[in-house]
Amino acid sequence: MKLQKYNKFATLLSVGWMLSNFAAAYAADNLQIADTWSNNTRNPNLLNLAANPIPQPKLVFIGTEPYTASGKNFQRYKLSVANWNAFPNNLFAKAPNLPPCGQNNNSSRTWVNIYNGQTNQRIYGFCAFSSAENLSSLWFAVEQGETPPQSVYIILKDRRTNKEYRSNLLSLTPETQAVKEDCIAFNPNNTSVNQVSDRWKIVENGNHWMFDFGNKKDEATRAFKIINHYGINKSCFVGRPQPSLQYLLVNNSAPSGSIQGEDCVSFNPATTTVNRINNSWKIVDGSHWMFDFGNNKSEATTSLAIIKKYNFTHSCFVGRPDPSFTYLRR
Repeated sequence: MKLQKYNKFATLLSVGWMLSNFAAAYAADNLQIADTWSNNTRNPNLLNLAANPIPQPKLVFIGTEPYTASGKNFQRYKLSVANWNAFPNNLFAKAPNLPPCGQNNNSSRTWVNIYNGQTNQRIYGFCAFSSAENLSSLWFAVEQGETPPQSVYIILKDRRTNKEYRSNLLSLTPETQAVKEDCIAFNPNNTSVNQVSDRWKIVENGNHWMFDFGNKKDEATRAFKIINHYGINKSCFVGRPQPSLQYLLVNNSAPSGSIQGEDCVSFNPATTTVNRINNSWKIVDGSHWMFDFGNNKSEATTSLAIIKKYNFTHSCFVGRPDPSFTYLRR
């Protein structure tokens, strides 16, 4: 009888001990969860990846340039991720707790590698980016006389989460590479809106007439704000002295983002084509007529190559139906 009572008492003690430890563990877990939430609240960037799913990188071709290294001549192929600003900067934070990149013990959390689209062989890579904006300055080199890849893609490897983000396949056809551009560089910090002979103009350094708005002062002021908002520093043309297409660039890239009150029409550069409609060559996106080149097929074809090169997605206007200022952006 005494033994039976002792056994019941021992069982109760065991149950009580387990419940006590379970309660302590539960409390500790909840404190840890609460602390994690608190830390994340203090540092919103830690929540950025969960709140904003990582998109597919949109890889675009920027151009080529020759250079010499170690006595050898190379052709550099410049690429950019058009939607780089959709990627959080903490993807590229220093990661000393992850394996080094060569002798660099503070390489970035995410590495970026460029691959041959036909062979899937790695061509080149970057392991020391410090921000998402670095994605706008990718490149690889091919020695003069060697054949470049027909297409490339990139993979962003997040080493902390072991996730990969692969871009679109980017064609590097001769047609894409051979676009010759006619651009005039300027410093947006030296531009102003001036009235010259009763006409409102945007000028550089007080004497270089860049854009003419006639008597439309408000539109000149609006265009001036747009130029400075995007940091536009190149004015480009297809066909001068009467260009069939004008576009603007920011450091050899398309203006990206938006500005309040902007008047833009979106389109898909992947589906734009040159078509002859009613004896006139046009750039169209499906049934949407975008640009008219009359009988000049050559300028229409060049303009389409430029649209695809910079991955323009919006055609924008100041003052419609007869705009005094137009531009393309992503």
